[in-house]
Amino acid sequence: MRLPIVQFPNIVVNNLSHFASVFATEEQKKHFCEYVTGLIAGDKATVTAINALFLNKNDQSSLNKFVTQANWDEDELNRKRVQLELERLHRRPISEQAGRLILDDTMAHHTHCSMDALAYLRDHSVGHNVWAHNVVTSYYVNRSDQFPVNLRLYLQYNQTYEKRLRQKMAQTWVATPTLKNNRQYLATLLSQHYRQKTYRSKTVLGSQLVREAIEWEIPFTVVLFDSWFLRSPLVAAIQAVGKDWIGACPKDRLLLYRGRWVQAQEFIQTIPVEAYRPYRIGTHLFWAFTKVLPMKCLQRQRIRLVASYEDQVQLDKIPDFYATNRKDWERKRILTTYLDRWPTETFNEDVKGNLGFEDYQLRRWRAIKRHWYLSFVAYSLLSDQGPPGRSRWAVRGQFQSTGQRCRAVADELLGYLVRWIARQTEEGSDPDSILQQLLA
Repeated sequence: MRLPIVQFPNIVVNNLSHFASVFATEEQKKHFCEYVTGLIAGDKATVTAINALFLNKNDQSSLNKFVTQANWDEDELNRKRVQLELERLHRRPISEQAGRLILDDTMAHHTHCSMDALAYLRDHSVGHNVWAHNVVTSYYVNRSDQFPVNLRLYLQYNQTYEKRLRQKMAQTWVATPTLKNNRQYLATLLSQHYRQKTYRSKTVLGSQLVREAIEWEIPFTVVLFDSWFLRSPLVAAIQAVGKDWIGACPKDRLLLYRGRWVQAQEFIQTIPVEAYRPYRIGTHLFWAFTKVLPMKCLQRQRIRLVASYEDQVQLDKIPDFYATNRKDWERKRILTTYLDRWPTETFNEDVKGNLGFEDYQLRRWRAIKRHWYLSFVAYSLLSDQGPPGRSRWAVRGQFQSTGQRCRAVADELLGYLVRWIARQTEEGSDPDSILQQLLA
């Protein structure tokens, strides 16, 4: 959207009252509307690009201060957004049994710069390391209703790398004991001590998100996650609050079979093709085998393991593995429930591709977090227009993608601009003066 915006879209105006208490001044409310509108309708999600979208815009520093310095609580903003989603959700009867809390992590990619907490991380989707922020998220699904709940930033702490760095700095100081080298060595020690104390593994962050969802009274019974999160601290935290879980299982997890610990990929080689059963889920045919076994990384807890092939059994290849604490569930139920995890993948694509989740050029952590939460607000407000991500009994549109919903908002803003031009003409403004206002 490159044409000037002369009026905020309905989805922003109609929901402003729900978020108004977060902001102390009318100016902050205006900047909130500007930022969310810019995320939805703009081409770029930087402060400068968003500010440039609006007619009679102020200097971009005003909007920049709103994100970086203004006194408002970004955590309360996200809490208000979740409250809005829950109000929508409960406008019709819903089943807690159908609720799923999905844990995932995603990369917000950037080039190497001085952003807070930026790290050089392994991105398995591209097969090499990238500069990025690694964000652990919780996402809620209840049949056709879905929305993001919260996030945590994963701060990397590589003990091997940190040890090498300490040794290198110490050697430099011993070789050249100058005041400058001494200060650099002390600064390195202090920095490493802080990072070590603030480090939280992804499973610990996931546990925090689960407990928070319970505190916020989000109705769910099952937690879903990929293979990275299948670790004892998270599983113990989920079971401690009385919830079930299903997770993808790495092929090297150790299982107790016939008196010895074997990897899942080794165990499955002992299973004949006749033990697999076919299950049609939607348009896909799956062949699955299941067995209850103790898993070593879960403190010998007995879990139900499911091995699954798509289309046909191919014993020369390793199947997909899934694990769950529900030993009484049969294999089709486990597979169909785990497939409910898919919306978090499309959500990550939506907020990155359409709502500027990773397009920020902000340096400080609090400003980055605010940007992420504002993109969550944009995603939730778009739910007014139709699936995916709807939390309405009825919606005004039937758009099938976030991109379509963003384009619908852009079309609405174009209509406002056309009507504004018509009013200016009726009031006697000539085309040249109107054009000067639009290009100012």
